[in-house]
Amino acid sequence: MKKKLPTPQKLPSGVYRCQVMVNGERVSVTDASPDKAQAKAVALKNGLAEQIAIENAEKKGAITLFSAIDLYIDNRKNVLSPSTINGYRVIQRNRFQTLMKKQIRDIRAADIQGAVNHDAGKVSAKTIKNALSLVVSVISEYKEINVKKVRLPQRKRKEHAYLDEQGMMDLFEAIQGSPVEIPILLAVWLGMRRSEIMGLCWDSVDFENSKIMVQRTYIMGEDGAYRLRDEMKTEASRRTLDCPGYIMDKLAKYTPEHREGRVFLMHPNRIYKTMREICERHDIPFVGVHGLRHTNASVMLSLGIVDKVAMFRGGWSTDVTMKQIYQHVFPSDKTAAVGKLDLFFQSIADGNFTFAHEIAHEKQKE
Repeated sequence: MKKKLPTPQKLPSGVYRCQVMVNGERVSVTDASPDKAQAKAVALKNGLAEQIAIENAEKKGAITLFSAIDLYIDNRKNVLSPSTINGYRVIQRNRFQTLMKKQIRDIRAADIQGAVNHDAGKVSAKTIKNALSLVVSVISEYKEINVKKVRLPQRKRKEHAYLDEQGMMDLFEAIQGSPVEIPILLAVWLGMRRSEIMGLCWDSVDFENSKIMVQRTYIMGEDGAYRLRDEMKTEASRRTLDCPGYIMDKLAKYTPEHREGRVFLMHPNRIYKTMREICERHDIPFVGVHGLRHTNASVMLSLGIVDKVAMFRGGWSTDVTMKQIYQHVFPSDKTAAVGKLDLFFQSIADGNFTFAHEIAHEKQKE
């Protein structure tokens, strides 16, 4: 049976009005043309009814967790960094797959615990914690859920690999003349992230004042393609670094005829692969490109660089991440500390209080 079309009615003002029922409510549409008023009313009834039905379903949680994550990302695309979005997509595709097809209204804390138990052992505790954080944030937009009793796998503290003094000396010698020499130097000497190194453009290299402006990144988008972006990981990541002559001289000789756009036109993975080949060839511990950033942070700790300066150079917003994750104590510093402690307490044992006092205040004299 053909549906009856709404009848246009001419109002005293001269315009035409059509009334339609949408989800039990009468809605009016007006236009100077009766045909257009009728067409608008039909479109409103069909389109709006469908949209309202979708919104009502979403409000009730009649939407899968997978689809809800899509909406969560779409609603925040203008404020989330591409790397954050990529991280969410990885979670959506790979984590808690027993939950992704469930409608949110049907998800309980016990279901989340089951998903956590399923993924435990397959990935790190940190990865599961990040996945849980996203899932809870998404679900909370539709209903309250108490996950306080959800138990996460115990996090095993694993120190990231970094180079000691000998490793750095060997690496500096081994990379000379390599196409990845400058990128590696920027990572270990200036503490730049790989995305920042690959996003470095010639207009950010100030040869006159020996400075490098970290203001762009080169990262992978949702489609898997790398793009140059002005967005930084955090606002603290946008910084200007003093660059030593050792690196500036090498940059000056690096493709001097084409100083437009990005400095390093290689694929981002080339730094990692070439560095690994060099380390294997010269028997140097391979710490990865990110391990060079850990090395830089550890050198600053060893040299006693104050926290605010170290944070600025590394582009960290707070000192928590820098201290807990990136800074490591070199074995030579541990040995020196033990030697100093033993000398101090031996002086106490010998009754040589003056010498013990001098040892204790040696740092202040420096």
